[in-house]
Amino acid sequence: MNARRPLLILFFALLPAAFLTLPADGETPVKISIGATAVCVLTDKAEIACWGAGNPIVEDVPEGKFSDLSLGPNDGCAIDTNGTAVCWGSGYANIRAMIDSVLSRNPDADLVTLGFAEFLPTDRSDLVQVVVHPWRHYACARTELGAIVCWGRPIPDSPAPHGADFVDLINTGRDFCALDSAGATTCWGDLTLEGYVSDAGPFTRISASGNGLCGVTDSGAVRCLTHDSPTAPGPPQPYAQVFRNVHIIGAQGCGILEDGSLHCQQTHHWCSHYFPEAEFCPPQAIRFQSWDIDFTLLYEGGPDSETTASRTYVQLFGDRAACAVTVEGGIDCWSDFRSGDPRQQVPDRFRPPLPPANSDTHESDGESEDEPASSSP
Repeated sequence: MNARRPLLILFFALLPAAFLTLPADGETPVKISIGATAVCVLTDKAEIACWGAGNPIVEDVPEGKFSDLSLGPNDGCAIDTNGTAVCWGSGYANIRAMIDSVLSRNPDADLVTLGFAEFLPTDRSDLVQVVVHPWRHYACARTELGAIVCWGRPIPDSPAPHGADFVDLINTGRDFCALDSAGATTCWGDLTLEGYVSDAGPFTRISASGNGLCGVTDSGAVRCLTHDSPTAPGPPQPYAQVFRNVHIIGAQGCGILEDGSLHCQQTHHWCSHYFPEAEFCPPQAIRFQSWDIDFTLLYEGGPDSETTASRTYVQLFGDRAACAVTVEGGIDCWSDFRSGDPRQQVPDRFRPPLPPANSDTHESDGESEDEPASSSP
């Protein structure tokens, strides 16, 4: 009996780890945020799970119930079900330490003048959406009434807009942009697209495109704008989503078609060079290089074209690194790094089932004669 005790101890020690690798019953991703070194998922159980490089984003994931999520360079922020912001990671820890140090020397110090906003708006319980800057320790949130509240290390000479009529909030890779109820956009940040409102608007929703902004009108038209570039047409129909670029080679945009198939298109557009005065990028300036790029030709470790062709997707997230959610709730991730990117290492609990050996693939090639020209700036 004593000889069997070590085996029993080992069995029960390994049991929790075994359960962690099993697919989570009923656990479906509802939002994915991708940072420089990590990926975090908000599930339909209102919980957060993260993976990637070993750092505080992955190691110090907050517990509780949450309604929104966003990652920055070394930080994460979420909105809990009480409407309060919760942040974690090394960046905000450093800011907290610096603020505490300043206030310990001078309790009346003006943090804004010194280049600090407040660490967190702890007095608020009305936040519904949060966005963290992709490479700066700075975050903004939208309130129930549509106001914008920001904290962290602010962007100099680029304050967040006033008012209480905003219905959506994004970052474009450099800027923050907010959409109001009238369909107008207001942008602020490092490369300001201030006041971008396409004549094809007003917009019903907005999305990032590279270091720029795309807007969708109520008729389904898409217009995109990048820094120092005229407005360009967006992804062709029948794309079901507007998706920020995945920069793998040049500029590449990925989207999910109406049948759930994943299609990526590599493009170059030369508007800023040859048509500097054009309001919209002319179709002849957009050079399509390929459709349905074979992922395995570009990098190692991501979903290859044969795998993605056998799956049906419902959501797509990311920029430079991307994750797509299958209809069953599994996750495929890939990036522009050839190998070793920890963001691609999706935990077993979220991995989609392997497709059958002879599974049917989507027949659509993603392009038809009547589709408009498009650009993924």
